[in-house]
Amino acid sequence: MTGFRLFCTSFGFASLATGLLLLIATILSGCKETSQQRQTSEDSRPALNQTCPRAERRDGSGPARSSEFTYSARITQLPQDAREVRVWLPVPQSDDNQEVSKVEINAPYRYTTHTEHIYGNRMAFFELHEDIPQEIPFELKFRATRYEDRKEVDLEFPTEKAGQFLQPSRLGAIIPEVEEIATRIRDTRKDPLSQMSEAYSYVLGNMEYKKEGTGWGRGDTRWACSARYGNCSDYHALFIALAQALGVPATFEIGFPLPQDKKQGSIGGYHCWAHFYLGEKGWVPVDVSEGDKNPDKREYFFGAHDANRVKFTTGRDIWLVPRQKGEPLNFFIYPYVEVDGITHEEMELEFSFKDL
Repeated sequence: MTGFRLFCTSFGFASLATGLLLLIATILSGCKETSQQRQTSEDSRPALNQTCPRAERRDGSGPARSSEFTYSARITQLPQDAREVRVWLPVPQSDDNQEVSKVEINAPYRYTTHTEHIYGNRMAFFELHEDIPQEIPFELKFRATRYEDRKEVDLEFPTEKAGQFLQPSRLGAIIPEVEEIATRIRDTRKDPLSQMSEAYSYVLGNMEYKKEGTGWGRGDTRWACSARYGNCSDYHALFIALAQALGVPATFEIGFPLPQDKKQGSIGGYHCWAHFYLGEKGWVPVDVSEGDKNPDKREYFFGAHDANRVKFTTGRDIWLVPRQKGEPLNFFIYPYVEVDGITHEEMELEFSFKDL
């Protein structure tokens, strides 16, 4: 992202309340296949995996991963004549799929914590009005235990807000290309689960995971449909837009990946994923980009999130608390800074973890 520099490598809700588990005995995955709209075999279309027991959370059964996470930031190149600097930092919190504890924020100035009311994202905030230095360092440390998500999750979104999750974000727009794809899916897949399975397969078959040039990494459906490559944000922007075009509520979540093959080390940048909602099944986890990067786990990631991640925030087009003077945030994973009411992007970031 322009304006950011990472020490480690280049890089590319929190839920509203504690979720209630919606237990289901079985999930019908034998969706009838008819005509092909893409050159893909019937076996390549994933169904919600029902062959493995779904992990129970917080009782010690099923896959889980505990780690200590360090999030270091240094705001740089602050103007000497700056009169006001405002800083917001995303703070993770516990939900149905993770337990967060021992949160420590080390900042050189007094901060306050806040929760915005749309998605329930938590944040720390501080501001300066005098004696503003050219650099401001701060650090967030916490412990997290993340549980495999292979259950439908009732995220407790009030019924009256259901329409919120059918409304696209500014960059995740339902453009004509998305409408056309959704129409083709709707014409050949009649039930919502098989439609979402086909949407998942469409993104897998028409996107490539790579980070080249500029334009990727913003979760932009126009980019995804034209360039057909990008990172996790681009994959899930397209998937969520397809879900919404099909009348299926869908959510965006963002945090950090925990490398599966390491027990400690640096992390290059964020990772994001999604849930979609089916009334009789609840919130279904999906991770399209991980399914693309791991072909042998494509079926798994349609209906599952592994434990190799930690979530920070939910949603897009986010208004912070106190409210920022700039536009709503595309997504909230890195610190957001305003200098005299103008977005300031110059900062150095470093992320690391250690398994416990």
